[in-house]
Amino acid sequence: MVWIPAHSPQAKGRVERQFLTAQVRLVKGMRVARVRRIEEANAYLEKEYLPWWNQTLTVEAADAADAHRPLGKEHDLAAILSHVEQRQASNDHTVRYDGRFYQIDRRDIRAGMRRAMVRVEERLDGTLTVQFQDRYVRVRRCAPPLDEFPSPKTREAQSPRASGKTKRKSDWMSHFSVRSGPSLRQAIEVSNARN
Repeated sequence: MVWIPAHSPQAKGRVERQFLTAQVRLVKGMRVARVRRIEEANAYLEKEYLPWWNQTLTVEAADAADAHRPLGKEHDLAAILSHVEQRQASNDHTVRYDGRFYQIDRRDIRAGMRRAMVRVEERLDGTLTVQFQDRYVRVRRCAPPLDEFPSPKTREAQSPRASGKTKRKSDWMSHFSVRSGPSLRQAIEVSNARN
């Protein structure tokens, strides 16, 4: 058997075939076993499905040696296993994520950070980290900027009615002819008369 690297189409196809087998066999087997609760599903997996899978579908490795590479110092599992999104840092060095605002610490602000994209990592323990150009920066949760949610007085002052100006009506149909055309009978008579 040839080793297939995980990033290759062949390995992806193998995984997809495993998923398809699980979707077809597992669902039907649980239906036949009349599984209704999660405890029953777990019992079915342990007692029936996994033993069948191991006996029928697995292949003994040609080399029993463990091929896993050890975790290196350069691997940060907390960062690897986190939910990652890209966000743009605003002019006041805040980052918006999940409806909340986070202020980048003053000591970590660097040139080129305004309007730059930062990497936001939501860790499994619920903490949030922000990375800019391969360097983590400290952040703290803050209130939204004042200009983000204008006050009702500000909105009224910005409205056209408050300034005395009225919106000009659109004239997109001013050159459109709306007169009615000939009836169908008249159009047929004109057409026949030309022939």
